[in-house]
Amino acid sequence: MKVSHRGIEVMLRAIKKPEIEVLVAGFNSMKVHMYTTGLFSQAFEDEISWWEKTREERNTVSWGIEYGGQLIGVTGLHEINSRLGDCTSGIIIWDQNSWGKGIASCSHLARTLFAVDYLHRIMIRSHVRTENEASAKALQRVGYSITGTKYRDAFRAGRWIDTYELLWQHPNYAKHLFPDGLPEMFREGVEKADIAIELARQVVEFV
Repeated sequence: MKVSHRGIEVMLRAIKKPEIEVLVAGFNSMKVHMYTTGLFSQAFEDEISWWEKTREERNTVSWGIEYGGQLIGVTGLHEINSRLGDCTSGIIIWDQNSWGKGIASCSHLARTLFAVDYLHRIMIRSHVRTENEASAKALQRVGYSITGTKYRDAFRAGRWIDTYELLWQHPNYAKHLFPDGLPEMFREGVEKADIAIELARQVVEFV
């Protein structure tokens, strides 16, 4: 999927086996892992195992994020076989020169479009470290709402940090999910989700 939005062009595509070395180098920084669930860089053989497992996984779809002709990160949808019609999402961009350019937001648009229009998901769950404000805002921009906080659930740089839990809802199903009325905490998110879906249908191209 190619996303062209606000002067940014991002490609979400399959990761090729020869590119595993790029993943190894990309994850070889504690700055990258500061807000992930990982702590250590992986050996080439570990990333090969991940690639093989992901390639055969039927409950997950993963993409490499390409920007400027370079593989700079990964994103995906997980637990897509849930009978609840939900799934979980995640993203890591390891190229620090690409941070703050809107690449994550473009990736979220394409990923959300695929979840809604091709996987028929009505909810997407995610999480982000509370200190990672840019990541939280990128998710909220496409309609995720913060539903709660997991306190003191990670230890980084000699201190405990917290994690936001977020939920994205398909605007067409919000009334079914909350028949007694949509809680105020979700109203802005659902409105943004509606806008994001329509925007994604305009700026995301399958190539």
